[in-house]
Amino acid sequence: MTEHLTNEGRVLWITGLSGSGKSTIAHAAAEQLRARGERPVVLDGDAVRTAIADSKTGHDITSRLANAYRISRLAQLLAEQGQTVIVPTMSLFREIHEWNRAHLPNYFEIWLEVDWAELCERDARGLYSRAARGEVQNVAGFDLEYDRPANPDLVLTNNSPLRPATELANELLQSALGLHPLSQRPHVVFYNPTHAGGGALVPILEELLEAEGYANLASPNETHRFHDLLKLNAPIFHWTHHPLETFAAELNRDDVRFISLTRDPRDTLVSFLQNVLQTVHAEGKSMRTLCREAIQSGFEQRFEQAHAWHALEQPNVFQISFEEMKRDIPTFMAQLLEFIGLQPMNRAPMRQLCEKHSFESVTGQQRGESGQPIRNKYLPRKGISGDWANHFDGSTARMFQRRFGRYLRAWGYEPNGNWAEAHAQKHKHSSNGTLFASLLQLEQMTDRLNSLTGYSRFSPEQQIQSLFQSNPRTNLN
Repeated sequence: MTEHLTNEGRVLWITGLSGSGKSTIAHAAAEQLRARGERPVVLDGDAVRTAIADSKTGHDITSRLANAYRISRLAQLLAEQGQTVIVPTMSLFREIHEWNRAHLPNYFEIWLEVDWAELCERDARGLYSRAARGEVQNVAGFDLEYDRPANPDLVLTNNSPLRPATELANELLQSALGLHPLSQRPHVVFYNPTHAGGGALVPILEELLEAEGYANLASPNETHRFHDLLKLNAPIFHWTHHPLETFAAELNRDDVRFISLTRDPRDTLVSFLQNVLQTVHAEGKSMRTLCREAIQSGFEQRFEQAHAWHALEQPNVFQISFEEMKRDIPTFMAQLLEFIGLQPMNRAPMRQLCEKHSFESVTGQQRGESGQPIRNKYLPRKGISGDWANHFDGSTARMFQRRFGRYLRAWGYEPNGNWAEAHAQKHKHSSNGTLFASLLQLEQMTDRLNSLTGYSRFSPEQQIQSLFQSNPRTNLN
């Protein structure tokens, strides 16, 4: 197959002797592509000859070769404008095959293999029987020599008992373009823990898979419908937060693909609490207080559930972290399409699709910019990795490590527990710096007050010393 990665067009060249089934298979393949939203062009060799109506073009060797070049150049013209061109034609000339490979974008050559006895018996147009009686001449395979393609990309055998044209077209499209028949496409289940960043990917996957004919269950609230829809013929895309046990019956099915997204559990916790502050009355509690309460309460079950998904290691499971995904979403989406078994998408339209659903486009903010989380139907989006460091003090970090450090280690975020102590020390220094700045401001205010009212019987040094000797009201740890 000739690769021209900068060109979206392609040519599927179906060749074989008269009666081998070229036109029937070509039109079946075109119908399959139309069902996926494409608009392919079929350049049937006989139809082109009729449309051009050149009285000088006969069926001798010279005329056949001229007509073959004409078809090739028409295919080139259309493919270079981004069209998918399907060409069912005899064109049994080595020089045509060589010219096609050198000039046609994304050229894929298919040879239809049919036994000679089968062709003569099939003989729907009566061509071979008339040639046998001497009524016609220049019949390829009978009295006219032909060049079978030297290295076809695909050989389809079309002897009796005849396979349905749709089945042969499915095989052709799967081999040429990596396309599975709609009824054979795998179901896709996308899992992430709540508030782990799935909203950055789901709208992109939703749009891509809907265009490929997928039934859409892009809501974690619809998991109860998933098993019923599996009984239907259409492939399904489902986004879920449910535990692994919900899909135990599907884990070893060849027709189901699982995508598991995990995120730094510290950021997952903070994102969840930001949603609480936005949507629920939090009784005036600070984010720091909520962090401590959440760590001491029910997050164990959330992380244990995510860990069960993360531990899956089998061919039909694709593992990805939120942080890896964010580095290059278009590249990651290309990997996902390949994993699912769908036709790859050119980089430019893929990048446009990802930008359409990007954090910046959805929120009107720059990534990392401070501000309130933005809610849409895919839940809040804030766009900051490592945001936990803005809300954990030292004791919160130590508490998180004691309760959930095993998940940080197992998911590759922190190989040991040193991060908590390092964060505590950093936060302590930051807090001390704030305290010293406040004391300096106090000293300056005291000096100004003394200049107006007279000096206190305590010097500034004594006042500061007295503050340090008293019990601090803030726990700096």
